[in-house]
Amino acid sequence: MKNLIIIIGTILLGVIIVDSLILGDTNSLKSAAEGIMEKGTNTISSAMDFDSMMGG
Repeated sequence: MKNLIIIIGTILLGVIIVDSLILGDTNSLKSAAEGIMEKGTNTISSAMDFDSMMGG
């Protein structure tokens, strides 16, 4: 019985951690990754536009 309570507690703790760190709204890994992807696509986009302006 004690082991079952420990297992259920561990699962609940894992769910809380995943929900707050990965699936959260403002300060989550998901929002940080979206910001990085946005910067990366903007950088690639501007580099491609620069190359086309230079005739390359």
